[in-house]
Amino acid sequence: MLKIISGFRRRRPRPLLQFRRRQWHRLLGELRRRGNHGDREAGAFLLGRSGSNAVSRIVYLDDLDPHCLQGGIRLDGLAYSRLWDICEHEALVVLGDVHTHPGDFVRQSGIDAENPMVSRHGHVAIIVPHLAMHSVIPQDIGVHEYDGADGWSTWLGSEAADRVAVRGWW
Repeated sequence: MLKIISGFRRRRPRPLLQFRRRQWHRLLGELRRRGNHGDREAGAFLLGRSGSNAVSRIVYLDDLDPHCLQGGIRLDGLAYSRLWDICEHEALVVLGDVHTHPGDFVRQSGIDAENPMVSRHGHVAIIVPHLAMHSVIPQDIGVHEYDGADGWSTWLGSEAADRVAVRGWW
């Protein structure tokens, strides 16, 4: 007997990062505010427990280095020392980072690709369009995973939404 399968259901990959809905909205609001409502880029590190993909703490770049938002982002090396202190004190690890771009371009710039915020295999970099000035859902963002010497894997649109889950969104 021949069995015919009439359809194919795509299996969603496990998200690289998970946010709570309120946390996602607060993140976007803070990026907007810290970017001076569309005047400059802003960003943050996304922290969580080792072995988890759930973001439990967000540390904004300008809290680590008050002078880092210069149109683009220029983070002082001492900021990393402050970040590692937070991670150690709160038993967290850096899961990824997020920053804004002007316009709808959510791919990495050459500077982004050549200078990962944390150059560790599996580090996730999210890019939010329009300097976070508009409502943003996961399919609007760019998701980039650092693959070490192999460079970056990039997901856009529905593939980005598969990699970043916002619980309670739907």
